[in-house]
Amino acid sequence: MDIVEYVRKCPVRHFTKGEILLSEGDVSDTLLAIRSGYVKVTSLDDEGNERMLWIAGRYDIVPTERLFSRHSPLRFFYTALSDCDVYEINKADFLTKAKADITLMTEVATSMSNHYDDLLARVNTVGQTSIHEKLIATLHYVATRFSAEQSVDLYQLGLHLTHKDLAEMIGSTRETTSVELQKLRQAGSIEYDRARFIIHTDKCSL
Repeated sequence: MDIVEYVRKCPVRHFTKGEILLSEGDVSDTLLAIRSGYVKVTSLDDEGNERMLWIAGRYDIVPTERLFSRHSPLRFFYTALSDCDVYEINKADFLTKAKADITLMTEVATSMSNHYDDLLARVNTVGQTSIHEKLIATLHYVATRFSAEQSVDLYQLGLHLTHKDLAEMIGSTRETTSVELQKLRQAGSIEYDRARFIIHTDKCSL
């Protein structure tokens, strides 16, 4: 049995865009696997500003960091970035089956390894020195995470990131992010209007 086969047997819940799936401080033995749509993982700083740490897409499991960890309160918020459906996974049952099924456990290990690699890539984007470089790295990261195409239309993928969303991802203001996006559009690295947001990964890279 693989992960997809397992989660497809789990009950499904629907969340609308902006609805909180899990909150900081929650204690739960339920894991969520994304069936459709996107979920953002965020934190709040001391001044109450939201920072988007990661975006979970199809078949990603959240909170991944609680899969093998102790029963303790969550440290982050998990919010629907778009309308989404998620599979509700009973953590105890999932781990019991994984321990008895080498194929499932291997997929879990592979998933955890990929998640770690993805987080390192995400950390690298915010480690750039300037806002301009952070934005370029973040756009390239998002595009390559959810598509293998050279030119990626985020809206076509159902990922409608706003200027505010991108600002939260790079630790900047919406106004500054909008200015930097305009520079990238003029340079031909991206194209966007109300109907599309295209990232040209060959041009939008450091």
